Amino acid sequence: MKNIKKYNLDSHPNLINADKYLQKQMTNLEFKQRYEEEGLKIQIAQTIYKQRKTLKLSQAKLAQKARTTQRMISQIERADMSVGVDLLQRIVHALGAKISLKII
Repeated sequence: MKNIKKYNLDSHPNLINADKYLQKQMTNLEFKQRYEEEGLKIQIAQTIYKQRKTLKLSQAKLAQKARTTQRMISQIERADMSVGVDLLQRIVHALGAKISLKII
């Protein structure tokens, strides 16, 4: 770890600062909405994955308990698809958990 060089990104005109770029993009309402939707999908994916691993369940076993397919569980855990409320409830129930919704 001692040999890691630090680079000043400001001195490289061809590089884009990701935070500045994101801040600029968030002024576009359509972009902001899609960004927030993807964030929610990722949060759901991570939560289901972590709980499944904690319970030492395979995707196939969780799918069986939730009355869906292993492929569907895989797609949800990769945030490749939006999960509907009915399926989400079945998955959460199969994980022995409850959903808490907070609108802010």
